Amino acid sequence: MKTNKISDVEFIEYHNKGLNYRELSAHFCISSTTIQVYVKRLKLPKRELIDEIDKERLTKLWNQGYSASEIGREFGLCGTTIIRITRKMQLKERRIKKSTKQAYTFASEPNQEVPISTVPIPAEKTRNIINRFIVPPTLKQLEKQKLQAEIVKAERDYKIYKRDCGFKALQEENQFGD
Repeated sequence: MKTNKISDVEFIEYHNKGLNYRELSAHFCISSTTIQVYVKRLKLPKRELIDEIDKERLTKLWNQGYSASEIGREFGLCGTTIIRITRKMQLKERRIKKSTKQAYTFASEPNQEVPISTVPIPAEKTRNIINRFIVPPTLKQLEKQKLQAEIVKAERDYKIYKRDCGFKALQEENQFGD
């Protein structure tokens, strides 16, 4: 079992001083996740971000239609946390807008004067579509792969050389021994 680096008494003392999770993690040099583990294990009251956030500013941004991610970036929080806070503040629930994706049909030849028609894809069908993005490797990654391949080849060549040298030495020894 892992031993505690921090005494429970000291942790409780600093927690009761009102330090937030970031300040506690900086003070004890541990991650904020570990801070949450200590709070849960010691059954201390959780720090509510709703108490530390500018509620008027959050409400204003929320009502102006900014996304939870954008508001989160403003406050240094994640979008999920912003959603949780807005629910606690009982702000108006917002739904994700329906898909605006459109399917296009093009003329068979580029020079034809046929108008392009758009057909909206129903939102029900877009839920089942999984977007898969292929991210090409960076130049640095390609160079690293090439270097690794060269190292593997050099190691293989060295093993072959070593094996062959040992075989030749054995042959020479047998030749002189007879």
